[in-house]
Amino acid sequence: MNLYDLVLTMFIIFLLIACGYILRRKNILDDRGAKLLSFLVVNITNPAMLLDAAISNEQAIAPDIFLRALLLAVISYAILIAASYLICPLLRIPRRSRYSYQMLTVYGNTAFIGFPVCVAVLGPESLVYVVINGLIFSILIYTYGAALLRRAKRSQEITETASGAPGPAFPSGERGGETGLRGLLRLLNIGTLSAAATIVIYLFNPPVTRVIADALSYMGRATVFLSMLVLGCSAASMPLRALFLEKPRMYLFLAIRMLLLPFVMVLAMKPFVSDPLLLGTMAVLLALPGANMPLMMARELDLDSADLSRGIILSTLLCIFTIPLVCLAL
Repeated sequence: MNLYDLVLTMFIIFLLIACGYILRRKNILDDRGAKLLSFLVVNITNPAMLLDAAISNEQAIAPDIFLRALLLAVISYAILIAASYLICPLLRIPRRSRYSYQMLTVYGNTAFIGFPVCVAVLGPESLVYVVINGLIFSILIYTYGAALLRRAKRSQEITETASGAPGPAFPSGERGGETGLRGLLRLLNIGTLSAAATIVIYLFNPPVTRVIADALSYMGRATVFLSMLVLGCSAASMPLRALFLEKPRMYLFLAIRMLLLPFVMVLAMKPFVSDPLLLGTMAVLLALPGANMPLMMARELDLDSADLSRGIILSTLLCIFTIPLVCLAL
């Protein structure tokens, strides 16, 4: 394992986060600006980055490789979702914070940290498995993740109303259950549509004009920087003591999520996955820190995201140690 490349990647991440932190401290970037950046990431730059990764792939992926990696990714995310519902009551997480811990359990930072770390640890051949995992991530974040955030938003509004604090109103039609056609239409959003288009591109490698390819590339490259700015902005709203010293429960949670859970899952996969590259890629991806996309979406909805921001920052710091340890299980 190339620890130098891993540490270098982490250092770059914290430089980008520091930019957002300083801009917020200087009042150059306020909460309204961070919300706008979150909208751009969720609805424009992240889907563009997904499509750009597929278009940049020079040849179609063999269907058997694609399906094998896809199945393993689906199973892994299903286990993580189930684990997220067990960890919260086990650690006695307050209900208002449970969505943050569930998001941190399910979604790892595949897009930015996963790509360079897998290249450093396993070589560029692992990237095909990383992008397939990223497809499932994108489908889930815009479906299950969005539904979880909307439910947390409704819960927050009920709490604010009960305490007499005025909460922001929901857009028309967003209260209550979502069934039938309305629920189906929620699944047809920019995230799921771009993920579906990405699958088609990977499998069939259709020709794409250079103008479109370059435009998607330029938009996609902005994703990492913009999302790190928002994360830094969120960190600046918390005192450093609150970030590192308060709520020790977070450290116990991260030990379970970034060490125990990946160890158990990798050991369980080992008898059934004959491809060492696929198994190694899954081990790295399972040990990744929390993803930024849930934070972007939470900021869009004006959710209390202090625990989510704290978990992302702390897990990003700790992954320097957790990724090598998890890889020892291979």
